Amino acid sequence: MNKLAIVLPVFVFVVVLGSNLLNMPHVSILTILLSIFWAAVVALVIFGLIRFLSWWMLH
Repeated sequence: MNKLAIVLPVFVFVVVLGSNLLNMPHVSILTILLSIFWAAVVALVIFGLIRFLSWWMLH
């Protein structure tokens, strides 16, 4: 479960970031930074859900 908690958020981050960068209407520094920010937020949510699930299964 620990390996999943690392691999899955990284995979989600890469996929969401790639999707955001490919679908940008205008390329600028702000849109690139926002894409990175939202991809990181999604990856952190996935990481938190996996950690919560592993805690829930142990208790």
